[in-house]
Amino acid sequence: MHRVQGSITPLKKRVLVSHMHFGDVKTKGGIILMDDDGTAAGTHPRWAKVYAIGKDQNDVKVGEWVMVAHGRWTRQIILEDDNGDEFDVRMIDENDILLTSPEEPEANTITAPYKK
Repeated sequence: MHRVQGSITPLKKRVLVSHMHFGDVKTKGGIILMDDDGTAAGTHPRWAKVYAIGKDQNDVKVGEWVMVAHGRWTRQIILEDDNGDEFDVRMIDENDILLTSPEEPEANTITAPYKK
């Protein structure tokens, strides 16, 4: 796992995303479904929020939500901002973006809290 303090900028048409969920899912009825990543059931695209884009990227904007094809993201990079807050980002290729949304899709908000 890489850690970076400050900000990073992707090159050319590359896209950095954050808020990609990995972990347990909570149904509307309150049932927590265990994390299925690494199983056949866990093979699905995931939503993520665009954190930064390269100077040549014209298809998506920072702050937009994108659905990324399964497994088409890098390992996480932990960023620490000027306030000391930490969050993870991953790089994706523009060719692996399946859908976009100006707001976070409801399906992405039914997740159970992640506990380390």
